[in-house]
Amino acid sequence: MLGAAVLAYLAIDPFGDTSDPTASLHLEGTACERLAGLAAYLGASDDNVNEFLLDLGKQAGGISKGRRALADLARGGRNRIPGKGFKQRFDDGSVGQVRHFVGYVRASMFGGTDVTRWISENLRHDAPDSPDGRLGDAGIEFAQDLIAGRLQLADASTWLRDHLCRRAPSPA
Repeated sequence: MLGAAVLAYLAIDPFGDTSDPTASLHLEGTACERLAGLAAYLGASDDNVNEFLLDLGKQAGGISKGRRALADLARGGRNRIPGKGFKQRFDDGSVGQVRHFVGYVRASMFGGTDVTRWISENLRHDAPDSPDGRLGDAGIEFAQDLIAGRLQLADASTWLRDHLCRRAPSPA
């Protein structure tokens, strides 16, 4: 009976919010650009890195802030900001790259770099040289640089745009 309840919890989330949080902020552009816009908003409103990373995980990837976070990560989160716009090296052709990136950001808060990479390669089967493997590494780098103070909250949005987002073609 307990096993069925756990399975139901992991498979069905009746409280899951699948709305795009960037719509209420009136952010436009690709999913990658909306992620960067959300990071700019959170970077200006959150008091510290931990709060920022928790809010980014919740709003962009549907990952709970509390004890449900590990279950949300195991389930893969939710596509709260579906779409594209990532550089080709990070683009696997899906509309779930924001969720994927943010999942690695949040996972690295629990396991750090080595454990998160091990899970990526051995449990998720994201080869290091694949788009998902590279995006996962970028998520780990982003979170760990913020936590270590090598990246400031005020610069998080710019980091995302510069490192992850495809550049829009210049008007002719």
